[in-house]
Amino acid sequence: MTWRREVFFLGGFDPRGPSRDHRTCAQAVADHPVTPAGETVQIGPRQRVSPLLDAWDVHWTQPDGVSVHTRHHVMRWDDIVRAAWPRGWGAAWRDRWVVYARAFHHGAFWPIWRFARPAFWLAMLPLLIGLGLGVLWAALAALAVSAGAAVLGVALALPLWLWTWRQLEVRLDADWLLRLYGFTWRVARDEVPGIQARIDQLADELVQRATDGQARELLVVGHSTGTQMAAMVMARALRKAPWLGQRGPQVALLTLGHCTPVLAWVRDAGWFRDDLARLADHPPLTWHDIAAPGDWAAFARVAPWLTPGRARLARYSPRFHQTLDAATYQRLRSHRHEMHQQYLRAPQHSGGYDPVVWMAGPLTLAERSPAPARS
Repeated sequence: MTWRREVFFLGGFDPRGPSRDHRTCAQAVADHPVTPAGETVQIGPRQRVSPLLDAWDVHWTQPDGVSVHTRHHVMRWDDIVRAAWPRGWGAAWRDRWVVYARAFHHGAFWPIWRFARPAFWLAMLPLLIGLGLGVLWAALAALAVSAGAAVLGVALALPLWLWTWRQLEVRLDADWLLRLYGFTWRVARDEVPGIQARIDQLADELVQRATDGQARELLVVGHSTGTQMAAMVMARALRKAPWLGQRGPQVALLTLGHCTPVLAWVRDAGWFRDDLARLADHPPLTWHDIAAPGDWAAFARVAPWLTPGRARLARYSPRFHQTLDAATYQRLRSHRHEMHQQYLRAPQHSGGYDPVVWMAGPLTLAERSPAPARS
C-alpha cells in the first residue's frame, strides 16, 4: 500500500529560514530510532517551490509493503519575523515596555499566572533581574555619593544598570521570550505589517492543495509561536472553504509546544479567539496537541483550543523523560530553549513521540487516535 501526505510546517518566532528547518528535519530522520515495523526513511533536498513555500520529500518504506510519500512544505513567514526582530537597545527596551507595562495594564498576564505559572515566571525573570541589578547599582551610586564622587556615581549608575541587565538576561536565555511576547502583543493589535495578508496567502495555498485532491492527508504543523500562525492559517482556510475535510483529503492540525494562549488572552485578540473556536467546532478536523510539562515556554496545562468543540481534539505529553537517556533529559531541563526545540528532534528510544513517525509515518493523525476524548 502506497499513499501520499502533504505537510505544511510553520516554525516559531525565528528569523532563520527554511534551510534551518530542512537541516533539523534531516537530522531527525538520521537519528530516528527504527520502530518494530522495520522501516527505512529517506529525505530529499530542499527546493524552492514559490516565494511562500520551500519543500522536500520524505519517503517511509516498510518491508511489509507499506510506503508513504510525504511532501514536507515550510510555509514561510521568516521575512516578517526578520522585519519585526528587535535590533539594538531601543527595540529591546520597547519590547520590555510592551510586556511589563502595556500587557500588565491590559490584564494579559493574569490568566498566565493562573493557568501557566512556569511560563509566567519565565517571562518575569528578566524583570526580576533588572530590579535586582537596579538595587545593586543604586547602592553603589549611594556609596559613590558618600565618598564625594556624586556626579560620577550618578552618571554611571543608569548606563551600567541597563548594560548589565541586558548582558545577564541574554546569558540566562530569557531575552528570546520577551521578543516573542512583544511580537505577539503587536499581532493581537494588528500592528505587524503584512501578517494578515500572509495568512491569507498561505490559506489559499492550503485550499488549493485540498482542491487538487492528490493527498490522503493535509497536515498543518505549528511549533512554538508557529502554533498561533498554524491556527490562523487553518481557520482562514476554513472560512474560504468550509468543506475542508468533508471531501478531498483528511485535514489535520498538529501543534507542538503551543503558546496560543499568549495571543488568545490579550484583550484585543477576539478575532483569534474566534479562530480557535472555529477550528475546535469543525467536525472533520483532527487537532492533536503535544506539549511537555517540563517546557516552561509551552502551555502544557492549557488546551490550545481554549473551548471544547466537535473536532477530534486530543492532548499528549511527549514524555521526553522516557524517550531520552537520563543525562540527555537532565541537560534539556537546564537549557529551556533546547527543551523547547526537542519537539522537532528525534528521540533516543522508540515507542513514544517521534516527529518523524508523526509527520511521515504510516498513520494519519485521525487514525492515530480515531476517537479521542474531547477536552
